[in-house]
Amino acid sequence: MQNRRPILVLFIVISAVLLLILLADPLKLREQGSGSVALKNMEEVDRIVLLDSYNTTELNRRDGAWYLFGAEPVSPVAVENLLIAASRLEVSSILTYEEYGESNQALEDFKEVTFFRGDKVLLAYRLKTESGRHLLHPIASDKAFYLALPGYPDLDLDRVFSASPDHYREHLLIDLRPSDISSIEIELSSGDAFRFSQDMEGHITCDPLNDSTILPQTAPNELAMKLLFSYFTSIRYERRAGIPADSLLVTNSLFTVGVTSLSGEHHSMQVFPYQEIPGSKTDLFRALVLYNDEQDALFVNYIYLDVLMRGLSHYFGEK
Repeated sequence: MQNRRPILVLFIVISAVLLLILLADPLKLREQGSGSVALKNMEEVDRIVLLDSYNTTELNRRDGAWYLFGAEPVSPVAVENLLIAASRLEVSSILTYEEYGESNQALEDFKEVTFFRGDKVLLAYRLKTESGRHLLHPIASDKAFYLALPGYPDLDLDRVFSASPDHYREHLLIDLRPSDISSIEIELSSGDAFRFSQDMEGHITCDPLNDSTILPQTAPNELAMKLLFSYFTSIRYERRAGIPADSLLVTNSLFTVGVTSLSGEHHSMQVFPYQEIPGSKTDLFRALVLYNDEQDALFVNYIYLDVLMRGLSHYFGEK
């Protein structure tokens, strides 16, 4: 009986140790290497390939800059967001075989992401959003994981890991220096419509564009007019909204602006308020823009648009 006591004590100690390990890190015991979903040493990555059912995108790093298909410069912010998100992904839970489903069925609608250093694959997996949760399936694995991105609970990983080449482009709409612009035409929702014209010497004049627009009797504010001509450098859109022009043109626009350069280059933007759900509050940070003759609306941040919505009184009077 005395010989059994040490064995019993040893058994209890081992059981307690195992229980502590399970409580401390049950996820690692359930899945060896589950933490490997995060990208390590993102500064080593020099090529990223993203695929989905409709698109293929290849991003290449050369001399510290990123290029689309090795040739076209891309938005550094879009690539940086992708790399940072990839380096901070964490496993929140593991799917069982029953939860994951049959392999061929589960892989439908996935996008595939592969990170390279030279010809070496650093990390490769498939991603999809399912019922509002982000699902990751490592290549050549029969396991899948639900993901968490600590600190960014509302981040849209579908967009950050976009396989559309357009997502990584600079999204530049208008990039004209003040001295490049010959005229700016603005039509407001109030019905006022006016044109600012600039001659070769930089002198600016203002004219009404319809009978209902009456210019103020006060002297024009030259500084305000010159500032207007400076607002058309680097106007960018955020992304395509997937909203056709036909569905917007039945509503009233906030304003329309047309810019013509001295060389005859013309840009037009018809601006509409955006509501994520019809009837809900208007988005305070971005608007829908129909650019030139394109048939799909773009999301544009109000930081580029607010200064263009001013009425005539802003350009006349106080200096």
